[in-house]
Amino acid sequence: MKIINTYSFKGGEKFLKTKHAKELAEVLEAIKNLDATTCLTKESAEKTMKGALLFSPRDMNHHLKTALHKKNWTAKANDKKKEYAEPRHAFGKGRFREMDGIKNKVGLEIQFGKYAFMGYDIFSKMIIFKNLGYIKCGIEVVPAAELVKQMSTGVSSFDQLLVDFNNRGESSIDIPVFVIGIGLTNQEKEKAVKLKELFKNDRKGALTSFKLRKYHGSKPGPK
Repeated sequence: MKIINTYSFKGGEKFLKTKHAKELAEVLEAIKNLDATTCLTKESAEKTMKGALLFSPRDMNHHLKTALHKKNWTAKANDKKKEYAEPRHAFGKGRFREMDGIKNKVGLEIQFGKYAFMGYDIFSKMIIFKNLGYIKCGIEVVPAAELVKQMSTGVSSFDQLLVDFNNRGESSIDIPVFVIGIGLTNQEKEKAVKLKELFKNDRKGALTSFKLRKYHGSKPGPK
């Protein structure tokens, strides 16, 4: 994948490049090394694009976190469902907050969800983790607008988040955050077109080369 847009909130880009260049480089490397077409695993059930092959937000999130787990952004999980365990702070029974990763006081959120979640990550969750002493700055990875068009309805984008930045302003309690909007390389775009066409014309044949994500319970929206 590649970087399409960036936004430096409260000097986030300069802060990270100056004080946490290694951590920033690891996140950028994980993005670069992810082949987005391995995440073309969601068959749409929406009326407007029923049966279409879409990028799975969950798979994209999982692949990035798996790569960064190898760089110690997360702890080893105690169960067999996944190899990593997101950093979590408990406030009592059934009450907790967690991040997608933390390393050397840098907080990481990989957000392919609804618009409200993106703002919550930066304007609330990261501040909570800063107040608790876990982080001093943050990195927020979100989909660029061009990628959102190939995901389920409801996934927000870098452009939507930019509206908040341009109209909210900064607060004294905010922390430096570097926002990264990601999208497809030209090679991934070409491969995605071919996979979608194959899935449309020969679904059975297409599924011999990749598997659709299985959802349990009610079918989720963006995550």
